[in-house]
Amino acid sequence: FKYWFATSIAMPKVDLRANKETKNPFRMHPLRAAVAFATSKYGGFTIFVASSAWIITIVASLYIPLLHSYTSGCVSNTGNGTFVTKNIYSVAYNHAYQDGSGLLVEGMDAFDVKRGKSCNSRYTATAALQNNIAANFSAYYNFHEEIKNNMDLLKRCIDEIELNNYFDSSCCGMATYPDCLLDESDSSNVACPIDDRKDIMGIPIPYDKPGVVLREPSCSIDMNGNEWEINDSIFNCDTLPPCNVKCTGPRKTRIKSASDQCGCTLEWYLHSKWMGSAVAFLLYVLMNMSRVFFLSGVTRLLWKWIYPDRFTVHATCDGDGKLITKIGGKSHQDLITTIQIQSSISKQRNEDDENSGNEDAAKELRAKLGHSLKRFYRSGFVYLAGSLVTNGMWIYLVVVMSQSLTPRVWRK
Repeated sequence: FKYWFATSIAMPKVDLRANKETKNPFRMHPLRAAVAFATSKYGGFTIFVASSAWIITIVASLYIPLLHSYTSGCVSNTGNGTFVTKNIYSVAYNHAYQDGSGLLVEGMDAFDVKRGKSCNSRYTATAALQNNIAANFSAYYNFHEEIKNNMDLLKRCIDEIELNNYFDSSCCGMATYPDCLLDESDSSNVACPIDDRKDIMGIPIPYDKPGVVLREPSCSIDMNGNEWEINDSIFNCDTLPPCNVKCTGPRKTRIKSASDQCGCTLEWYLHSKWMGSAVAFLLYVLMNMSRVFFLSGVTRLLWKWIYPDRFTVHATCDGDGKLITKIGGKSHQDLITTIQIQSSISKQRNEDDENSGNEDAAKELRAKLGHSLKRFYRSGFVYLAGSLVTNGMWIYLVVVMSQSLTPRVWRK
């Protein structure tokens, strides 16, 4: 609505002031030029743009790696997740593994306790039994050695044949001596020694002949060999198999798929909110800048068709209200007359002599106005170029940001 009124167009003003401020920085002292620029609206705008660009650069340098990590890890088909998805996977895996791991540890602890109790009970019983058997065997060994020595002594001290004859003569006709021949000339009063342990149904059973007893094979056995050593029969706890449970653990593929879907969805939401807001703001700013530049350029190029032939002149006056000008040193009334003269070239140049000075002032004013209009017209091209640049910026931004940020887990 601004350009509905022709007077709203910023037309150039002719400056005829006697004391003009110096605007050319090359004609100022460097310190003054710096202060003037910093305190002017252009300096403030420049500082604002520079600081904004600096802040945007810092934010972009921090955000772009995050965006690249998201696109390469979640959007690309060959991605392997991002920092967020990997941390979610770690937390989810530990949570899923915790219950099973706790049960496994409890079971192994219970098994170790039971194994220890079984070992202790069996070790004590078998150790006592081993010691008892060893003591008995030692007693049997000593008794066997004693019997063996006595048998060897008997073999050396008695007449085996004579004793056998006595047994034959005294026990002849009894159960274990059926084939003996009784020699009546050798009768004796020696009674047959009866073995009470072998009494069968009242039938007396005599002892065997001493020769048979002295040659008993068991009395000649050597019990000093390794085969007579008692094997270690104490219960060995190491023979109990340990608990070697190998648990496959949680399903890593399923947990990773769920972690990628959750993490990528979260990152997509954050990136979409941030980028949507940032891009919308930039598009709003750039499109409005383009609109302002375009309309400003068009109004400067087409000012003749949309603005009346009227211009504003800045002049200088003294304390009495008299205008002061440098154009030919004319007075107050001359300046008023000069301003009222039309700037058309077709105006009659053969006026009276008193108006010749006014025509010189009009020429000077017309020259300044022409210079201002040329500069005003050229600025229209600059504004149009700025409008094209800003349009190109937001179009390029739209093209760049048009790539899909949809996670690949959504495309399956």
